[in-house]
Amino acid sequence: MSFKTFRQNVVGFGLTLLLAVGMLGATATPAQAHETACPYCKLPVVQDTKELDNEVVLRYGNKRIEYRCLLCAIGEAKSKYKKDVTILAPSDVKGKPVVIKRVDGEWTTEDKDALFIYAKGSHTECQTRYRAVRDKAGFDAFVKANPQTLKDAKALTLKEMVELSK
Repeated sequence: MSFKTFRQNVVGFGLTLLLAVGMLGATATPAQAHETACPYCKLPVVQDTKELDNEVVLRYGNKRIEYRCLLCAIGEAKSKYKKDVTILAPSDVKGKPVVIKRVDGEWTTEDKDALFIYAKGSHTECQTRYRAVRDKAGFDAFVKANPQTLKDAKALTLKEMVELSK
């Protein structure tokens, strides 16, 4: 065997081994959370947990954009996106967001009893301070579960929440 043939075999075996290990690693690695910065406030989007959804999603045409909180999504929808939008606002119930739509300039929600938590304070806690709840009982329970952050929380209508967003 010539040196050239030997080198080609070693290189070929090395590449095959590298590819096999890479594929094995790709299939054995657990999925990692998609982390991104909020396009509105630039703080990291708070990821969903096993107990609670946190990511706010705005749909505009074919776009799907994640936000840190409901105020950020509404604020950007008002300032940047002029056509119809849909916002999936995490609620007090895991896996059941409050769906907010703006169609022809009119803001509505599919959940007639939905309320929106508003508690002035640090934006670093916005995923708790500015979010949707499915009803008054959900508001009371969420405030009770977060007494320090939400001690001055108000239950707002969608119209009031939209007016308060910048």
